[in-house]
Amino acid sequence: MLFNFAIFCKFVSWKKYLQRLVVLELKFFESPHFANTFSVMRHFMKTKILSIILIIFTKLLFSQSNVPSDYKKIPDSLYNKTKLYKFIVPKENYSYWKVVNKESQLPETLIYQTGSLKNLIDAILQEDGFFYECEPSGCFSYIVAYKKEIPEYFKTETELQNFIGEIDNLPEALLLARTYDFWFDRKQIIGGAYKIDSKYVYLYLSKFSSCPVNKESFIIKINRKNKEIKYQSNGVYYKSNDCYTS
Repeated sequence: MLFNFAIFCKFVSWKKYLQRLVVLELKFFESPHFANTFSVMRHFMKTKILSIILIIFTKLLFSQSNVPSDYKKIPDSLYNKTKLYKFIVPKENYSYWKVVNKESQLPETLIYQTGSLKNLIDAILQEDGFFYECEPSGCFSYIVAYKKEIPEYFKTETELQNFIGEIDNLPEALLLARTYDFWFDRKQIIGGAYKIDSKYVYLYLSKFSSCPVNKESFIIKINRKNKEIKYQSNGVYYKSNDCYTS
C-alpha cells in the first residue's frame, strides 16, 4: 500500500487543531453556569471529536488504500487526451496521419499531425467520430491516415483501437481504456495509478457519474499484444449529492 507521509502529517496537524478546540469548549462548559451539565457535555464533546477525526482520517487515507507499492501515479501531464495522440505508434505504416476534432457547427480543429502532405488527396469532413463529448453541443474526434495518396478514416472507438495496434506505451493504454469509458483521477491514486511489464499494462482507473456525482475505482489489466482488456470494480471511493447534467 502506498503511504503518503505528507498526508499523514496533515492528519496529525488536523488532529492537534481539533483537540485544542475541544479543550477550549470543555473549559467553557466547566464554568459555574454549566456546572450541572458538564459531565454530559464532556461525553458529547468526546464523541464529537472522535467522529470528526474518524471522518478526516478516512478521507485522507482512503486514497492510499488498495494500491500496491509497485504502482506509480499516472502523470498529470497525460490528463488531456489531446496530448496523447503524439505517442501513438500506428499498427500500419502511414506516410501522413492527423487527428481532427469537430464541435457542432464550428470549424474542425487539427489536434495532431505527422508525416508529409505531399501529393495527398484532400480528406472529406466527417460527421461522426470517437469520444463523443462536449455536451450539450457535442464534439468528437477522428483520424485521417494516408498510406499513399488516398485517405483512410478511423471514426469509431473500435477503429481507433485498430489504428493503435499493439500497446507500446502508457498513453496508448490510456486511450484504449478511454474507449471503454475509463479515465484517471488526478487527485486520488486509487483512480490513477499504473505499472507496465513486457506483456501487460496494469491500471487503477476511475469511472465518473455526474448525477449524483460519484467516482468508482477499477482495476484493469491490458494485454499489450492483442489489446484484450480485463477489469473489475474496486468500489466507489467518492460520493456526493451534487448533480451535473451538462
